[in-house]
Amino acid sequence: MQKNQLVAEPKFEVVLVAADGNKVALIQAVKDATGLSLIESKTVVEQLPKVLKENMAKGDAEKMAAALKEAGATIEIKPVQ
Repeated sequence: MQKNQLVAEPKFEVVLVAADGNKVALIQAVKDATGLSLIESKTVVEQLPKVLKENMAKGDAEKMAAALKEAGATIEIKPVQ
């Protein structure tokens, strides 16, 4: 590899797999994490599994997953192909 070549960091997607626990808290957490409206967030929580965000750095994906897990979600972080 040459010095001037840039190495692309791998990107990840956050997938909401299951909604365990308080759905209201999870809908609010999805709203806060994604910037969606309350109605859009409710729709996301009802249509599982659902990709919440794509092309994220690993650290950002892990932060988002931690916040959603705290609200009662089951989350998967998958590398983008």
